[in-house]
Amino acid sequence: TPFYAEGGGQVGDTGTIATESGTAEVVDTVSPFPGVIAHRARLHGSLHPGQEAIASIHRDRRESIRRNHTATHLLNAALREILGDHVRQQGSYVAPDRLRFDFSHHAAIANEERQAILEMVNLDVISDEPVETTETSKVDAERMGAVAFFGDKYGDTVRVVRAGQHSLEFCGGTHVKALGAIGTLQVVSESSIGANTRRIEAVTGL
Repeated sequence: TPFYAEGGGQVGDTGTIATESGTAEVVDTVSPFPGVIAHRARLHGSLHPGQEAIASIHRDRRESIRRNHTATHLLNAALREILGDHVRQQGSYVAPDRLRFDFSHHAAIANEERQAILEMVNLDVISDEPVETTETSKVDAERMGAVAFFGDKYGDTVRVVRAGQHSLEFCGGTHVKALGAIGTLQVVSESSIGANTRRIEAVTGL
């Protein structure tokens, strides 16, 4: 299936699965357990085993999700660079219309820090460096210095995403092919959501 199942903070794909006798309007894609992808759908007509089917994701929605997901990687790298190595991701949400990034930090971000973070992210964006993905062993990925996302479980083989000069992370999600596709990143809000935990909400593209 070309549909990405919700995982690592990234929402699942939507779209259609069509045969000659009916269409499944996919409203969400999930992975109930490893190796299985489930498509939640509204059925129009009927689908039958053995039929040829055309599976189509909603392309514009996926592209918006890609922009926001790659931007979370750049944001993570910038937070660690500007605020310090103590910053650890505590959760994320990547949707078509926005991104949310939760991280450990002991104080509100000062205006000059926010400006430095935005400048670092958007300089990465306009560099238009390619986004490269590789599969390697977990040990080799850690040796490369890849950052692991909070809460994700990893097997012996992992996927590593390099997004420009500053970001190298474990990730199984979908990403832009080059950083320029993000357009720009703008922070909408930054707040406390608990003891020593902050949340940034941001937008990209249009």
